[in-house]
Amino acid sequence: MEFALKARICKLLEINDYPDSGKMKQVYAVHDLGQLLLLAGLRNKLRSADINIQANWSAIISWSPETRYSPMGSVSRGESERLLNAVRDNAKGVLKWIMKYW
Repeated sequence: MEFALKARICKLLEINDYPDSGKMKQVYAVHDLGQLLLLAGLRNKLRSADINIQANWSAIISWSPETRYSPMGSVSRGESERLLNAVRDNAKGVLKWIMKYW
């Protein structure tokens, strides 16, 4: 989700690459999905999106980069599947919704 939102930000700023080095990297080094949603110009669009997309966004917003480093088993299989489905659902998934704005 982070990269999908960053791709949207690049489109808005009319740049081909998301800065990964130098001084500009610090400006773009945001991992918080809520902040990225705002920077991507999608916060208001989400408010008017289908209720299922809003629900899926609510399911994934609690994810953080630190979650990647949690010990195995910290997240249940059911919770993992719920998060993945919220992202990848073809009809109402958050990724598909963001991709509409690339």
